[in-house]
Amino acid sequence: MVIHLNGHITDAGELELDLPSGLPAGEARITIEIPSQAEWTAADLDRALQTTPMTGAEIVKAGLVGGWEDEGIDDSALWVEEQRQARRERRNR
Repeated sequence: MVIHLNGHITDAGELELDLPSGLPAGEARITIEIPSQAEWTAADLDRALQTTPMTGAEIVKAGLVGGWEDEGIDDSALWVEEQRQARRERRNR
């Protein structure tokens, strides 16, 4: 499904847009098209692509750990081995 939306990038670098109601939850791919009248300087691009690393404490505080917990995976190495074994069994049928 493709939905085209108009948005606005603020001076603070935030993207503002109104999503239509009823969209399903899940991943989305965002493509930003800059109108031709907008001219970006090298400094603008550098600023737009700049990242600020987080400390370990900030990562934990933001809840960005335990990504496998929601999938019911307690041991990631064991899970990978189980996936490999399942793939081998499917190939050998």
